Amino acid sequence: MLLPFTVHDRRRETAPGTSLGALADALSSELDPWLATPLPIPEVKARLTRAGGRCPVHGTPLEFDPWQPHRHRCEPCGTCYTDAVHHEWWAMGAQLFTAERTVHAAALFLLRGRPAHRDLAIGTLRDLAQRYRHWPNRDNVLGPTRPFFSTYLESIWLLNLCHALALLEAAGVHDSHDTVREQLLAPSSALIAGYHEGRSNRQVWNEVAVLSAWTLLGDRARVEARLSRPGSLESLMRHGLLADGTWYEGENYHQFAHRGLWYGVQLLAARGRPLDPVLDQRYHEGFVTPFAGLLPDETLPSRRDSQYAVSVRQWRWAEWCELGLAHRHDERLAAVLQRLYDGRAPQRETGRALSTADAERNRPAAALTRADCSWRALLMAAATPTPNGHWTPGSLVQPQQGLAVLRRAGEGHGERERVYVALDGGASAGGHGHPDRLHLTLQSNAARWLDDPGTGSYVDPTLHWYRSTLAHHAPLVNGASQQEGRVTLTAFEDRGGAGWVQKRAEELAPGVQATRTVVVCDGYLVDLLEWTAAEPVTLTLPVAAGDATNIATWRAAARAGAGGTEDGYDFLRQIEAAADAPNTITVAPHAAGDAHRAVPRAGVTAVYATSGEPCWWRALAPGAPGRSSHRRLFVDLHGTAGRIVGVWSWVPIAQVTLAPTGPVYATVTTPDGTMATHESAAHGWHIGLVARHARSSIDLERLPVDTHAGDARDTHDALSRHAAAPHAASALRAPLGATVDHVVSEGPLIRLGEAHYTPTEEPWGGDNRPTAEIRVGVTRDLLVVHLQVHTGHPPVVPEGGTATRMPDNLLDNERADVNADGVQVYVGMAGDPTGRWRAGVLAVPLQGHEGATVRLTSLVPGGPVPQARAIALTAGWELTMQWPRALLPALESGTVTFDVVVNERPPHRERRRGQLVLSGGGGFGYLRGDRHAPAHPLWLQLG
Repeated sequence: MLLPFTVHDRRRETAPGTSLGALADALSSELDPWLATPLPIPEVKARLTRAGGRCPVHGTPLEFDPWQPHRHRCEPCGTCYTDAVHHEWWAMGAQLFTAERTVHAAALFLLRGRPAHRDLAIGTLRDLAQRYRHWPNRDNVLGPTRPFFSTYLESIWLLNLCHALALLEAAGVHDSHDTVREQLLAPSSALIAGYHEGRSNRQVWNEVAVLSAWTLLGDRARVEARLSRPGSLESLMRHGLLADGTWYEGENYHQFAHRGLWYGVQLLAARGRPLDPVLDQRYHEGFVTPFAGLLPDETLPSRRDSQYAVSVRQWRWAEWCELGLAHRHDERLAAVLQRLYDGRAPQRETGRALSTADAERNRPAAALTRADCSWRALLMAAATPTPNGHWTPGSLVQPQQGLAVLRRAGEGHGERERVYVALDGGASAGGHGHPDRLHLTLQSNAARWLDDPGTGSYVDPTLHWYRSTLAHHAPLVNGASQQEGRVTLTAFEDRGGAGWVQKRAEELAPGVQATRTVVVCDGYLVDLLEWTAAEPVTLTLPVAAGDATNIATWRAAARAGAGGTEDGYDFLRQIEAAADAPNTITVAPHAAGDAHRAVPRAGVTAVYATSGEPCWWRALAPGAPGRSSHRRLFVDLHGTAGRIVGVWSWVPIAQVTLAPTGPVYATVTTPDGTMATHESAAHGWHIGLVARHARSSIDLERLPVDTHAGDARDTHDALSRHAAAPHAASALRAPLGATVDHVVSEGPLIRLGEAHYTPTEEPWGGDNRPTAEIRVGVTRDLLVVHLQVHTGHPPVVPEGGTATRMPDNLLDNERADVNADGVQVYVGMAGDPTGRWRAGVLAVPLQGHEGATVRLTSLVPGGPVPQARAIALTAGWELTMQWPRALLPALESGTVTFDVVVNERPPHRERRRGQLVLSGGGGFGYLRGDRHAPAHPLWLQLG
């Protein structure tokens, strides 16, 4: 068994007429139509493309219908699409839908004994086993897989099938199980076991799927060895779950990772290996912590890679609570579950009948009962409903996660006002974090005044907007999204009538530090941003969605970012600058999604002022995914230091006076005549109050220095690296003053092979044996890099494009040339504390296309591009690049950081198969396009 329950007891607890019996009845009813027809098993391998599964007009996901493999409907417009790319996307949902219904059938047969359920489960397992080798392991995105395009999806699929097999065997059924083990469990688990994703949420699923399959294969030795090795399931929990129980990659990945951990914890319990008390407490808190940061409209924060405005009134969240309460009673979970079952949400289809295992599709809020859960609750939830609990989340701080929330409640606008203020800044989230340090969120009830737009499709170009600083209410420097850096929580206190949070961000850009202080009082907040820079810079702060009421004239203007799509400026339209630039503006804000309103909500205002001469500008910016564009207001300040101070009010305020130069930054007068002055103080923050000739004050304290949140960088451990970098500490000496031909023929030779290989599907070996030789050198005027690459085939490049412009990538939002035979070369400055590359280029051999032999693309905004020439060979290619030394200031120091990544794509694939990495291979390469972190660069010493 993979689950720790007693079959006899569970049959009694789920009998007709019991609380869980209604859930069994509902699942059985949903399964009835499939008893007369086979569950869908796609002939094709699932495929990820930019267009697949999305309406080309609205950009919204097409409905998944297991009965309609070739007709895919857009709910907003009602259009049905029949393109092959939509069918290939549908195949992913169909595989997971079928795997989950197989478990439903097996569980129902175990509990109710209906032969038709047994036959459906056995027949589906047999069919899948016979077809498994039919799907090819190629053109994948996230690791090796046959039915899907990403390993973690095969892990979810395999895990469900393992549970189906285990439940059938618990019911005494063993027909065809040897076939299922040999032709499905063994090869699929072997494929997954050979791939490791470090501390990723996806690795949780990979780990649990492998352990479950090996348990059913009876391989106790391998199971024990895997449970004890570095990167084990328990190791993932210790390193992935932070002290407060949150998953380190953020809200979007918390529930997904924790659901995978739930399977693992059940497996460990079934094997008699419960968690130790410390880890068990952290795991249990993981059930509660998503609700602690819940927004006033019962949606989850859209931080990092989260989807936008996801309601917790979905059956998955109800089941989440049920499973958490089955693990341990908790008043907080009981209170949330009572709320989800209160019947206040609309009566509508919950979506469970179309669910695709654990790869969820979020749906609108719906009224829920216990009968809306899945087979997991059927087998593991408490037999009787949990008594009602009492808990209302209040203000909170999660220093490592980076979330600090101050809440207020009161009367306003004829209704109970629930206000949510949050200041961001925490761990980088393992590649899933957005550059949004010091982002400010403000929401009152359902109105989102300062909003986080979340993340759209991972394969759409708009992903670059949502992952830009400009899309958030956070500061950026010189038109570039923030770089990663340290965040320190210096203050957090809430006394009810007043509270505050303060965070300091190091290195928003090289040499730039910023501190943001947010003080929340009854009816309003004070927002203070202070920054310093080592040299003059332009700091930009997105202020609000809306307009400045005291700026009369706007003129068309140009606003360019630093040059990368990740900066967000390419997505702005109708850019205008204020003809006159007052130091203080009054903003009429619009709530997110409500930009069509002619008049903002009465009483909600914002006032902002700057310490120096500002440039106020506005633009039409993308809305949250699936929402219309809206106008946003920005301010630029130039110099080596500055302050921006503002006051937001959600109740009528009589007067606001701002003084960015201090010492009293803001004075707020309420309609009853009470005047509050706000200023920084040695102890923290001082609020002076004058009301009807009576004086008082509130003093908010800073955190002691030794309790500050420490370095919030994502510190990847050894799980993220599976091969040492062979040249990580070596120095390459090149002959100074040699001719180019001499450099090419006499420069130091470095051979790249198996130790340098990073696969995307299959490991190095067999017919997959790319190698390369690299020579590097300098003349008096040039840095020269020469490569000879051996792939076993002529170079393959994407179709279309020109000698200077690559074609569109129809697969995802990366540059098309990453899926070609080619090379990425990077040069940095030794000793640079930022670790940034100062030059980078993506080069692909074109075989004389339009008279050119190489197509070059700079990978560093404003960075130099070399001259290059290439020769196509029958079994590979050669390429020489020459950088003028005058264009590479990094060369003046005599020592540079350096790395080379060779991409290889055979003719029968549409995505690259792997990479040869000069600084060391290992692991798997995926979803990183031409981005290459300078974690282990070589040091190139110019002799």
